[in-house]
Amino acid sequence: MRFPLYNLLLIPTCSRSVLADLLVPSYEPPVDIASNKSLVAVAWRNATATLHKYLSDGNEDGVPVAIAAMKNITFSVGMFSVNDPAASKMQFHYTSPEIANAPNGTNKVDGDTIYRMASVTKAFTVLAGLLELNSTHWERPITDFVPTLANYTQNTPGEDDPTHITEWGKVTLSALAAQIAGVPRDPFLVGEIIDPAKITAMGLPPLNPNDPLSLPPCALPENYNSTDSACNEIPSIESIQNRPPTLLPWTSPAYANTGFVLLGVAIANITGKPLADVYRESIFEPLGMKSSNATVPPKSEWHHSVIPDLTAFDINAGILTSSGGLLSTTNDMAKFGVGILNSTLLPDDETRKWLKPVSHTAHFEYSIGRPWEILRYTHASGVITDIYTKLGDSGAYSGFIVLLPDYNAGFSILSGSISSLRFSVVAQIAEVITDSIVPALAAQAAKEAEKKFAGVYNSTIPGLESSLTLSVNHTVGAAPGIVISSWTSNGTDVLAALPARLGPGPYRLVPSISDSESGTEAFRLVASLDAPIPPSAEAPKGLFTSMSYLAADWILLDSPTYGGIGISLFVFKIGSDGNVEEVRPEAFRVSLKRTDWGWGCN
Repeated sequence: MRFPLYNLLLIPTCSRSVLADLLVPSYEPPVDIASNKSLVAVAWRNATATLHKYLSDGNEDGVPVAIAAMKNITFSVGMFSVNDPAASKMQFHYTSPEIANAPNGTNKVDGDTIYRMASVTKAFTVLAGLLELNSTHWERPITDFVPTLANYTQNTPGEDDPTHITEWGKVTLSALAAQIAGVPRDPFLVGEIIDPAKITAMGLPPLNPNDPLSLPPCALPENYNSTDSACNEIPSIESIQNRPPTLLPWTSPAYANTGFVLLGVAIANITGKPLADVYRESIFEPLGMKSSNATVPPKSEWHHSVIPDLTAFDINAGILTSSGGLLSTTNDMAKFGVGILNSTLLPDDETRKWLKPVSHTAHFEYSIGRPWEILRYTHASGVITDIYTKLGDSGAYSGFIVLLPDYNAGFSILSGSISSLRFSVVAQIAEVITDSIVPALAAQAAKEAEKKFAGVYNSTIPGLESSLTLSVNHTVGAAPGIVISSWTSNGTDVLAALPARLGPGPYRLVPSISDSESGTEAFRLVASLDAPIPPSAEAPKGLFTSMSYLAADWILLDSPTYGGIGISLFVFKIGSDGNVEEVRPEAFRVSLKRTDWGWGCN
């Protein structure tokens, strides 16, 4: 027996489900981040107070290792926001005794202090590629742009032995950027076991000097310009090209510095410019990042730099620059973060495409983008906030760039120390900031949405009994969003009719499209589906039978329609003061004027 598709889609909506929202913010991003009235500013003060406590109490018994070690690590943390420029002044800096007494560089850090950023560089490399290359470049193989690899592939096709020979002709720039190309993790000699004691302890055999992998070109001193620089480009690629792959392309994400080394070579070859010039011309100068560079700053600027180890700072990264060679400051990282979130350099649609996952990892909470490490933060309500990060850890430096696209905000961490616990400390700092700031951003967004949207809306047409009441539920654990408290159309209680179509309420409006030029903002109605579950009607728990799969909002968003318009579409008209003047439930063909400014339920 066959059932019409629309009936099948409506069957599960009459049952209880978990919250299964669209992957959009519950509210518009908050505007007030830094003022004394902002919940985010309060959270920032709480977070920094926690860091102060860790720094002062680190010697107590039972303190976790990363907290105990914090006092030995120099670090800088800084917020940023598209909507509130003052957020970039929310900074926390700590100078450890190691740097306070360092013979080189600064002895006290601030927002203009230069750090190496290690692999945070990879986010800059991908952005440079997005700005300088066209869309067709990304889907072409690396052999189209790196002649050394092209020659190798022509003479050594990998199809005959894919376990030992990397099939470079199938490795695209896009796969390299998303760390799903299956290429060797590190350029040769990076991470290579060379300590005789470790070789003996692991039972490794002596190497055969006739094996080309045993003595790659980058093992020879003549392939270096000087004793402190990276191996030259062609011998570097020759040292990589015949190494076995880790996986076939597009199998699984696997961290690969080699991929960004090759991506940098490709960008330089396609543009015909040195990579340092590409970073400067396409990113640093347009964003006003005056203290950022792809090379070591002149010695006259070293007094602004964190230098825990001179050999880790004063290096020529050469071909490795695109993987981890950039330097920057907290103030400049704020400009970078805002530049991405505000689409200053990329078109809006390209930014939205860039800030999306490419692949999952084996962990529910962790996906991978280009080159993003995407962490999934779960609020008390069950709503997910995707956090786009790029970590860095190399030499004597560790750091993060953290973007929160749902809130048009983020933060950076830069650190320097020779301590082996440096990255563990930086990760702990990131936890402190995230656990304080993300819930506060959500709460501040709800607070501002209440002022902007909550209230009673009525038809101004005489005799037409149409009205709408909107509120915001601040109860801990409640589904976030603008709640429809009451809704009447032509004298009919619309809310009473919705459960048969959309499932149980409460019904909320979440942002979909904003048009600042016309002063309109579109929202979509979604069903919270968080009514209490009767004991006899427990929701299915299986992957395919659970309501989060069958009744997810992404499946039902634009259904049902009336006159070609989804009943879920609401368009708000915004006044010059930034508050809503009227709303149109578009399928109902009526404008409702805001007649009363209400406040949400608690």
